[in-house]
Amino acid sequence: MSERRHRLYTPEIPEVKRGLKLRLQELCEAGEDREAAEIAFHALFRLRRDEPGRPKYPKFTWGYLQFYLDHHEDE
Repeated sequence: MSERRHRLYTPEIPEVKRGLKLRLQELCEAGEDREAAEIAFHALFRLRRDEPGRPKYPKFTWGYLQFYLDHHEDE
């Protein structure tokens, strides 16, 4: 059985990015559930980069996540 791919409509994307950022800030403050944080980070990273092909994710660390959240403003 194949996994269904969900599509986001253009007006939905800013709200999804804001929700992911809030969730990542929550996870980063707690410093727990690294797997959930890495999954959410990958989703946010892809949404913020509008490039074709597979993304090259930076190495995940809590420190890098905090830096990314602090220095990457939403479009």
